[in-house]
Amino acid sequence: MWVKPQEVFIKTALWDSDETTLYFVLQRRKGHGKSAGLSSLLVSTFDSVRDTKPAPYRILHQTPNSEIYYVISSALTEQDIRQDWQWLLDNVCPTLHSFDTEEEITEFVCCKINSIIATEQENFTEDEDTITYKNFMYEFHQRFGMPKDEKLVCYYSCSYWKSKMPRQGWMYLSVHYMCFYSNIFGHKTTIKIRWADVTELAKTNSLLFPDSIKVVTRDAEHYFTLFLKKNETYALMQQLANIAMKQLIDDKSGSFNIDKDLLTKLSKNVPKKPSFLKRDLDARKQSNLYTLRFRLPQTEKLDGSEECSLWTPYNKRHNWGRLYLSQNFICFDSRVRNLVRLTIPLRTVHQVERADSGGTGSSDSGSILITTAHHTSFLFGNISDREFLVHKISELLAKLPNDVYREKPHKKTEEPSWVPQPPLMSLFLTQQTSPIKQIQQKKEKQWEDHMTDVGRGISMYQTTAGSELVINGIPESLRGELWSVFSGSILQKTQNKGLYERLVNEALSSKNQANDEIERDLHRSLPEHPAFQNNVGISALRRVLCAYALKNPTIGYCQAMNIVASVLLIYCPEEQAFWLLATICETLLPDYYNTRVVGALVDQGVLEELTEAHLPELHAKLDELGMMNMISLSWFLTLFISVMPYECAVNVMDCFFYDGAKVIFQVTLKILDINRDKLLKCTEDGQAMQVLNDYLKGIYNDEAMALSTEPRTAEKSVKIQEIIYQSYRSYGQSVTPECIEHLRLKHRLRVVRQLEDSLERNTLRALQMDRLLEPQELQELLSIIREELLWAKRVPCERLEAPYEAYRLDYTQFKNLFTALSPWGKGECAEAITARMFKLMDNDNDGFVSARGLALALGASVRAEAARRLRVLYCAHAPPLAALQDASAAQAGAELAADAISFFDSVENSSGGEPVPQEMQRSISDAGDAGYMDKSSDSSNSQSASSVDPIADSIRACAWSGIGSGSGASTPGTAPPAAPPLPRAHFLQLLATIHSLTLHKDQLYEAAAQAGTLLLKMGEWNHRRPSLDREISQDSLYLAAAEKQSAMRQMDPNGNTTSDQETEPSPSKETEPSTDDEWSISLEQFLATMLSQEPLEAFFNEKVSILPDLEALKQRDRLQSMS
Repeated sequence: MWVKPQEVFIKTALWDSDETTLYFVLQRRKGHGKSAGLSSLLVSTFDSVRDTKPAPYRILHQTPNSEIYYVISSALTEQDIRQDWQWLLDNVCPTLHSFDTEEEITEFVCCKINSIIATEQENFTEDEDTITYKNFMYEFHQRFGMPKDEKLVCYYSCSYWKSKMPRQGWMYLSVHYMCFYSNIFGHKTTIKIRWADVTELAKTNSLLFPDSIKVVTRDAEHYFTLFLKKNETYALMQQLANIAMKQLIDDKSGSFNIDKDLLTKLSKNVPKKPSFLKRDLDARKQSNLYTLRFRLPQTEKLDGSEECSLWTPYNKRHNWGRLYLSQNFICFDSRVRNLVRLTIPLRTVHQVERADSGGTGSSDSGSILITTAHHTSFLFGNISDREFLVHKISELLAKLPNDVYREKPHKKTEEPSWVPQPPLMSLFLTQQTSPIKQIQQKKEKQWEDHMTDVGRGISMYQTTAGSELVINGIPESLRGELWSVFSGSILQKTQNKGLYERLVNEALSSKNQANDEIERDLHRSLPEHPAFQNNVGISALRRVLCAYALKNPTIGYCQAMNIVASVLLIYCPEEQAFWLLATICETLLPDYYNTRVVGALVDQGVLEELTEAHLPELHAKLDELGMMNMISLSWFLTLFISVMPYECAVNVMDCFFYDGAKVIFQVTLKILDINRDKLLKCTEDGQAMQVLNDYLKGIYNDEAMALSTEPRTAEKSVKIQEIIYQSYRSYGQSVTPECIEHLRLKHRLRVVRQLEDSLERNTLRALQMDRLLEPQELQELLSIIREELLWAKRVPCERLEAPYEAYRLDYTQFKNLFTALSPWGKGECAEAITARMFKLMDNDNDGFVSARGLALALGASVRAEAARRLRVLYCAHAPPLAALQDASAAQAGAELAADAISFFDSVENSSGGEPVPQEMQRSISDAGDAGYMDKSSDSSNSQSASSVDPIADSIRACAWSGIGSGSGASTPGTAPPAAPPLPRAHFLQLLATIHSLTLHKDQLYEAAAQAGTLLLKMGEWNHRRPSLDREISQDSLYLAAAEKQSAMRQMDPNGNTTSDQETEPSPSKETEPSTDDEWSISLEQFLATMLSQEPLEAFFNEKVSILPDLEALKQRDRLQSMS
């Protein structure tokens, strides 16, 4: 790469010259390539610890009488520098001799290089990454053998503690890996850790490892010390580990897509980052915090922020804070926590104009006035660069699509068979007592007065006065409206008009597992409320749950969703309840309602740590009783609805929608704190749970009517409003959303690792039932399968059928592992055998094989007895698994089959007169009888069968009958399913396979040849046997059958003589030469013939350990050996 000419005064220091001309020198950095010796060690050590990374190759311009040199090109690879060198030799050197002085030559060369650079920059947009970053990225890929699509995020100078001694080097952080490299005087230290394997990240400060970052994996602990940017490094490591964990939780993986809009957007005061990917990750982090703070859709991207003040008309004050801009919203949050918060959708903005500062602040500070379509004005003042902000808002307004937040036109269908319901409490009225009615009216009046001052809807000012009203409880008539505003679900509803109706229509007309589970739980959802004792409420609940299962198939349906949705339907219209449920599942309680309830398990760890910090004595007691896990799962999943009276739990939900997940933690801590003395006296977990259950049932709400029709039996003990108020007083300042997110990240690493370990243990337990591979072999194999999936950017997924179905390999991955580990995967027919084994193990015909499929294939090839191995090979070559067109299309397999058959034919011709041994005659006779029966029964079945799948399933069952407890196992005492006879073309392929497996020993080769010859004769004999049987007149069975047939031919019902020519084959047809379609060998014939050869039986009975191959596979370079 050409660079702007730079002066250097010493050309040989730290560099070796590879080629030299009169005016140019091509140099290589010492420590690279072929250079060796003490100087190379010193330079490589110096380069490994310094902050800048010079490119290892460069070209200098020199003149004979000058002591100044100019660097005109640098490159990361020798190929690139050679291209520039050759260009200089071809285009520049021939013209330099025409100049009179050396100064003119230098001036010409420098001008030429500058003109090349200027020409390249004309077609060059803003560079994404710095030159130094590109040097580091090149070294990262070279040193750690990374694929080209692995993106380096950032790099930091640090020390790695090895054997209690620090090694100075560089830490490389990429999307999927954390790596370290050090080279101190030739002693290299290389570490490569996948983020998906990290179980703990923490800052430590001990005597042995002062001020370090600890990284814990399943196998080891690593300590890194950074002198600069420690907090930045730790935050980035947390973010990358969190991304990896979320991919494992969501069963998703793949490449990391960066946001290219960052390159072109209008911006100012953006700090320079080492790489564009680092800038993108920082932007993602800020956007996530932004959407969480203002309850915006997760797709919203923060564009920028500006410090300013907001004029609040309800108290006539300027409030300092920060204004945030994104594609669809303008938001403001005060500097004083919870003082005032504001969200303005850009779709409602009618006008943005410059305004005077109103006499506050400095005279040169600017203000802007934003007016919405509802004639509401918002005044922002003390803006440092008002012109830029106005221009930026105008740009975002211009980019706003015309149809955003509007219902997209779609064809009107017939009238729906259902009608969305209003809040169910309006249909099923409860008789309120006079005091409760007065309290509700008073609350409504307070909220109406408050909303008169601060506004109504999404753009209302959220203030401390509003927080106090929420803590006291939202009136029932306003609960649905305010829940939607505070949670942000109203935004999703507005953005997706008409979606709920389409989802319901599609969901109700489809049948799936989620709908069946929903149907079972419908009548168990708040059965005490009259709305759900009626078809109106049940139908509305069915529509909401089925529509959400269709909208988000990753979650589908999880128990506890029905309870939460039931309460939402009581206070909200049906569609509003749907979007509230979506907000809870996807934003407020992420990962709670998937199949593994990962989010709830993570929050168990968060609650445990918070309890240990705030209630250490009680935490020790509950931990001793083993109660922490019992508390949080049921409480959190149902938002306390299942553990306290419904009318009390909705007050907790009021605060939950307003302040987020922190509310459920602080309420739980307060309940534990109140019952601390009683819990400390408990001696067993049942006694402690009874204490908590009695307390929760005694909570009451005398400001609302009971939702349950059942009479209350528990004695009233404490008001729910008092519990919520005390929880805010005790833990409101210490338990913050930022604290919760930080602890969630910490415990997410641990929970995901525990789930992975549990899945692996269950898979190993299931695989050991097959009794083929040893437990240690299975464990190492599963570890390699997981590594292969992660390397291919796929993750093990949770599947309901069996644990081993979570690890699914495509053909490329199966081939890599089978050929590396199985003796059948080596040799001339390795490709054909591997493909047939994959097809045999692909039970679903979906192009994937489970971990059990690979384990069975390997176990059959290295541990099974001879009859089992031969049976598996036979079934792998049987139609329809090995289709005839596949056999003829595989060129290599066809050639090998031809060579084998030509050899077998030559043996057959040369030994045609030799007598067959007596024991061989007995085995052939027995096999021939069985083969005849098999052929006759199979021919009738094959003609009537219209589908290939049942036959393929029968072949698979035959191959694996008697193994384990899976689908291929047969019931004890029953015969295994029969395999169809092999036609000639398929049998030739089977012989070619056995030929390739036995090539390495002459004795085996001869035994295979003799067995092949006998089987070929047997195939012909199977075809000719029906005509031969007719020629044997002494056979009593034949004579009896002939007499019966002649008697049947004598007279028909009309008294006429008949001759059934259709049913009696003519002798000429019986003696015609055989064809491939009629020629066949049965499984019994194949097994009897092969096992009669002692060398073959001994060969197929040989046990082989795959542990050495597994160890070699683990050590093999992934870039060269894997997919």
